[in-house]
Amino acid sequence: GLCVEDYMLEIRQQPIRCKAAGTSERALADRKAVDPPPIIQLTVTDGDSHREWLQSPFFFMCANLYDPVVDTPITRPPSETLAGTLVSSLHRVRDGNDREGGYFVFGDLSIKLEGKFRLQFNLFEMLDGAQVEFITSTISDVFTVYSGRQYPGVLESTSLSRQFSDQGVRLRLRKE
Repeated sequence: GLCVEDYMLEIRQQPIRCKAAGTSERALADRKAVDPPPIIQLTVTDGDSHREWLQSPFFFMCANLYDPVVDTPITRPPSETLAGTLVSSLHRVRDGNDREGGYFVFGDLSIKLEGKFRLQFNLFEMLDGAQVEFITSTISDVFTVYSGRQYPGVLESTSLSRQFSDQGVRLRLRKE
């Protein structure tokens, strides 16, 4: 079997900013996602020349709100801190260099708290008999979650977001 060193995670697109999602139903309907959408690349170095893991439906990744300084997750339950889609399956897509890879994409992740945070991305694999195994994790750079009044607005979509969207990954694209 594989050991944890065989799995490499690289954040190809870091979160920069977000508008805090309100807790009322109306505010949640109007929420803005973390911008730009975090994109994490998985590489499995198991010597498998066919790279069959790229087609695996058994890998998934969960996002978790993380302290900006201390090496610890935010202890409040996710329902109080996050909204939207907190889990990504593995997307097999080509990047800007036309290289095929396996990516987890968080295009609909919102945060309910204002302040500075990081995101922790945890990689899991489903095993036989509905068991789930934690493999490894990676942590984003620090980014800012603004109140509605202070939010500077959405950024123009990155070229990586556009390329992934063109290949069928569901992302909201924005032009300036």
